[in-house]
Amino acid sequence: MSLSSPTKPNGAGVDDKGHRPGIWSRVVAQVFRATALFGIACLLGAAVVTVVDIGLRVFNTAIPGVVDIVQLLILATGFAAIPFAFHRDAHVSVDLLSQFLPRRIQSLLAALASLGGVVLMSLILYYGWEAAKMQMMFGDVSQNIRIPMIWYWVPLLVGSALSVLAAVLATLQALAGLFRSSS
Repeated sequence: MSLSSPTKPNGAGVDDKGHRPGIWSRVVAQVFRATALFGIACLLGAAVVTVVDIGLRVFNTAIPGVVDIVQLLILATGFAAIPFAFHRDAHVSVDLLSQFLPRRIQSLLAALASLGGVVLMSLILYYGWEAAKMQMMFGDVSQNIRIPMIWYWVPLLVGSALSVLAAVLATLQALAGLFRSSS
């Protein structure tokens, strides 16, 4: 499974019908791929900072603000991965019963699930934006090394916005599958 092209739950590529995806599809796929790679880099960064901090304990020293740094990197990891998971249809799902349903019903359930993702990520984006505005207004900073709290909100806001886009695209794709299966 590559990081560049979306797949169906069975692992087949979305564009397996013999046609090349359009420029828009390729750009969107690259944006979601970039967010996933950014998330991987953040996770690796959090691991390196943690290991170095532990290693420095041997010399009775530590990285100042390691908790602030690792929290920021882990938050960025999660919200960078969500859009990619929507794009690849890679969220955890249980299909014990739905696999026996007609293809049209499966497409309808996929559309409803994706639409639920749109609603959830839209709410996270809206309420995250409201909280970020408040913390920016008050100039809140992290406890240990005084990182402006807006930096903790940026990954959440960008990741949520990209997740809304990815979930909308997944909903449209599922609806297209619904109409294809009805003809």
